[in-house]
Amino acid sequence: MLYCNTHRSRHHSIRHILGAIFLRQLLATSLPTALLGSGSYLFRFGGPSWQASPGRFQTQLAMAACEPRMAKDTAYADAVSSARSGDELLQEDGGAALAFGFAFEPLVYEDEVGLRRLHGRLVRPTSSKNGAAVLLVHTAAGPHDVFLRWRAEVLAARGFIVLIADLLGDESGRGWEPEWSQAARQPLVEDRSLLRRRTRASVAALAAVEGVNPHRIGAIGYCFGGRAVLDLARLGAGAGVAAVVSFHGILDDGVLPAADMSAATAPRVLICHGDADPFVSPESRAACESQLRSSGARWDMMVFGGVRHGFTNPAQLLNDNPAFGFDPRAAEVSWAAAETLLLDLAKRASS
Repeated sequence: MLYCNTHRSRHHSIRHILGAIFLRQLLATSLPTALLGSGSYLFRFGGPSWQASPGRFQTQLAMAACEPRMAKDTAYADAVSSARSGDELLQEDGGAALAFGFAFEPLVYEDEVGLRRLHGRLVRPTSSKNGAAVLLVHTAAGPHDVFLRWRAEVLAARGFIVLIADLLGDESGRGWEPEWSQAARQPLVEDRSLLRRRTRASVAALAAVEGVNPHRIGAIGYCFGGRAVLDLARLGAGAGVAAVVSFHGILDDGVLPAADMSAATAPRVLICHGDADPFVSPESRAACESQLRSSGARWDMMVFGGVRHGFTNPAQLLNDNPAFGFDPRAAEVSWAAAETLLLDLAKRASS
């Protein structure tokens, strides 16, 4: 198993030289799999399909050489890759052609006040006629995550244009470094208006993408990102999104006052929560529900008994922290509900 140990932030020019040497050596071999990444690990490419389409394989490897760190470690990457390889939707929508997934384009944008450069990743479906789009908002580990890429691919296979947002200003995958991530997130935890501005800037960046219908954008957030998209929904008609989904998000009353969420143009809200999630107290959950009721929101909450934090991600099976846990049933049921909401959004976009 091979990986490319280069560092974008300090040795940008050397990085490309090493990447070219690495790719030349790798492509000269017959190894069926490779793990690539900036500083650590990226994603597993492999299986027999690459031998049938070497041109596509080389193209994807060239793109991969420029990618940031995408996983905590190889075990995390392998767990997500294994789950992705069994995803029937991706196999149905092209079979072997999707062995390497969709192309992800870097999309650099700034927060609303221009103080921080944000590094998103955009993926387009093979064909999109209605302009429906989804913003994916990351966990505390940041935007560069193989799990988020898998979710983005699934949404793209459904016809959505997808932007994986960056709320931290993370170009190289440093969100996987706990100290860096904590320092980057702390200002957003202390100032929820800053968190909201970063999220709104991400929505604006997606809305400006060619082919996107700005009136038909949905937002999905995981963990820290769940809090972000719920704060966005609390803007009501000014949220810039038509639907919001929170997966094991950090629930509270939003700290900031909520706008009127009863307007027809205010986003629909779906919250998917495990009742054994220690990061959300019963009081915090009750406060969230109370605010949604009082603001007139159109909302639904799915609560899964005995389910812990991070239940959507199969890599949580490897997590020794008892607060986290993958739950296949909760993951499947909650994702089906989210897709139903978003596909309804797509239908309305085409009408």
